[in-house]
Amino acid sequence: MSVDVVENTAVQLINEDKEFSQELPAYFQQCLKGRDIDQNYHVISVFGSQSSGKSTLLNLLFNTKFDTMDAHNKRQQTTKGIWLSHTTEVNTNKGTTTDPGSDIFILDVEGSDGAERGEDQDFERKAALFAIAVSEVMIINLWEQQIGLYQGNNMGLLKTVFEVNLSLFGKNSKQLEESQSQKHKMLLLFVIRDHVGVTPLESLSETLTTELENVWKDLSKPANCENSTIYDFFDLKFVGLSHKILRADKFLEDVKNLGDDFSNSENFEKYLFKPQYHHMLPLDGWTMYSANCWDQIEHNKDLDLPTQQILVARFKTDEIMNETLDKYFENYDSKVKPLILENDKESLIKLLVSIKDNCTDMYDDLASRYAKQVYLENRYKLISKINEKFYNTIELFIKGISTELIDSLKKSLANKDNEKLSFNEILLQVSEDITKSFNDLIKNFQNEDLINNDSIKELTSKFNKFLTKKQNELRDVQVKTIISKFKKNMNFSMKDNIISYLSSPTDDVWDKILKFFNETMDELLSQYKISANDETEMLYDFQVGFSAELNETIYKRLRYIAWTILNTTVHDYLNEETVTSILRDRFENSFRYDEHDTPILWKDETQIDNAFKIAKENALEIFDVLCIAKRGDNTEIIPDIRIEDVEVEDDQGIYHLERFAHIINEIQKEKVLRQFRRQINLSALDAKRSMISTTTHIPIWIYALLVVLGWNEFMMVLRNPLLITLLLLGAVGVYFVNKFDLWGPVLTVVNSAIGETRTTIKDKLRTFVLEEDELKMRNKKPASEEYEMEDLNEKTDIIDEKTVENEQ
Repeated sequence: MSVDVVENTAVQLINEDKEFSQELPAYFQQCLKGRDIDQNYHVISVFGSQSSGKSTLLNLLFNTKFDTMDAHNKRQQTTKGIWLSHTTEVNTNKGTTTDPGSDIFILDVEGSDGAERGEDQDFERKAALFAIAVSEVMIINLWEQQIGLYQGNNMGLLKTVFEVNLSLFGKNSKQLEESQSQKHKMLLLFVIRDHVGVTPLESLSETLTTELENVWKDLSKPANCENSTIYDFFDLKFVGLSHKILRADKFLEDVKNLGDDFSNSENFEKYLFKPQYHHMLPLDGWTMYSANCWDQIEHNKDLDLPTQQILVARFKTDEIMNETLDKYFENYDSKVKPLILENDKESLIKLLVSIKDNCTDMYDDLASRYAKQVYLENRYKLISKINEKFYNTIELFIKGISTELIDSLKKSLANKDNEKLSFNEILLQVSEDITKSFNDLIKNFQNEDLINNDSIKELTSKFNKFLTKKQNELRDVQVKTIISKFKKNMNFSMKDNIISYLSSPTDDVWDKILKFFNETMDELLSQYKISANDETEMLYDFQVGFSAELNETIYKRLRYIAWTILNTTVHDYLNEETVTSILRDRFENSFRYDEHDTPILWKDETQIDNAFKIAKENALEIFDVLCIAKRGDNTEIIPDIRIEDVEVEDDQGIYHLERFAHIINEIQKEKVLRQFRRQINLSALDAKRSMISTTTHIPIWIYALLVVLGWNEFMMVLRNPLLITLLLLGAVGVYFVNKFDLWGPVLTVVNSAIGETRTTIKDKLRTFVLEEDELKMRNKKPASEEYEMEDLNEKTDIIDEKTVENEQ
């Protein structure tokens, strides 16, 4: 619907087709010329019978320009629908007062009981109900002669309007109590026209009051309003105006007196615009409020005045709240992100405080004009939304600070100055300092009211979880460090010492190994031992803040690792070749050397056979010791830790650990013994060969022949200083060899040299023979001659093996 303006002073708010103007804001803008009047305005409506002079009264009283009826032409309907006009002028005894600080909006309602509408009273009732809903003061224009009538003074219409308004306005006790607590009322100003003074105004007032009270009593009231009176909702005031034509001067004087009551706020008793009549809505809120009221009235919806005000207030305050957030949180992330990255606490707090203050100030300025309850409710929502945005920012900032604090925790643990303290003592001490720093940081935001208690609890909870998580991670790292260090040291000790024990085994070698194993482990864990009530019980505290059960678990794990290292060391070292080598070395030490570790010079084969037997038995004595690990009491060594007692990352060594004592199985034993026998048989054979070489006799006549034939050479040597020197050196060497009984080694070396010479000669001869065979083949000689040399070699090898067996 377009705005229909009368001489630019009035707009048809609701037309005769019951359509509400959509261009009311534009009209207000035109009237106010950009002024923001907030709640400093008043709304007056006029109600009465058709052609009763309502528009004329308004034009005289407020200098408006509503259409009026020309009585010289004919009496007819002039105001159709509801018209609204704006004025700042009031006609008073002081003249026409103009007060731009107090704007008045006048509703000129279509007259009731008009011939044009006939019996259709629907619009009359709705218009009257609408005027009551949106006005502060309703002027009921009536003639003096109408008082006492029922339809003539609109009592029937008022009864209907009161009844509908009451059923809607006070439909529940909560709304009634709210209305009464807010003391919101409406002024019904009865203007009695053509009051000639015959009947006093007081008498007329009493008559009207009685009629209104009777009308109220006869209303069909809701259950919650049964005891209510008309004065709970309305104030009544009565004014008489002289006859406009017969007493024109007096009429103008009465109008000015009435104008004084509308303009003189200093005389509070007579002042008509009392605060309790105002709807407490800014003008733009009143626009929405009135539109909603008419919509609900027109479509027979429930009308609840306080609820309508609250709905308008909520809509407008929500709008203001969103505008405020959009304005001050524009580019918010780009402003706070650099401060978060730089950990600039002071600048961040300053920025957040500035944003929050600006938001609340803007909201307070624009929204405080609406219903206080809704204003405060949405103000709380605004602060909640601001705090929600701030919460995410503060959380990111604190997360960065927390990361730095945790890094400081790691550095403190790695600080060599803290070596006197245990890991757990350092961890708890630094964690306490970190928590204090965190709480101080939170207080900085809390002191500026940038974060609420719930957010503080949530951030504190997250920080504590984060700190606990990091503490547990550091504890796990420390445990892994302890385990790694223990494993390294245990492995280093086991490798050298266990191999040393096993390379020269004795009957009690496993007792020695077990003793060394326990002593080594006790030494490595000595710093973690704690006293126990039971002296036989050993307790450990690895100083990482774990419970006794967890410390016991770590100990079991270390024990398992130690046994695994021992198991791996023993089984890797005692393989078939190593055991054979140990037996052979033990045999060689007993067979070739005496109790003083001096090489034995063999005299006859019997001596060799006896030494061979003794050395073999001596070597085989420790064979069973190396095959199975047993204590001195002949019980198998079983690890005191099981796989089910400890959590391990793999199970590669479970079987071997459970079978720790079983080192060499029966099949491996046979292989070892077979290799051992072959090696010691060769040693015995070599001993007999060396003895044969050293015991061969040279005939005496050979020596006489050497003297006779070598006399001249002997004399030549004696006469030659160089040769005599060499002879003396040779004699000294022979003396020392004989003195220290080194003939055996010397003869062995000589025999070895001779043997190597003989072997070389044989190889040369064999090569020569083979070359001859190849020549024969080329000359097509019989093929049987090819194998003579091979047969000869095979026979020689068979003879040698039989000789060894016979000698054994």
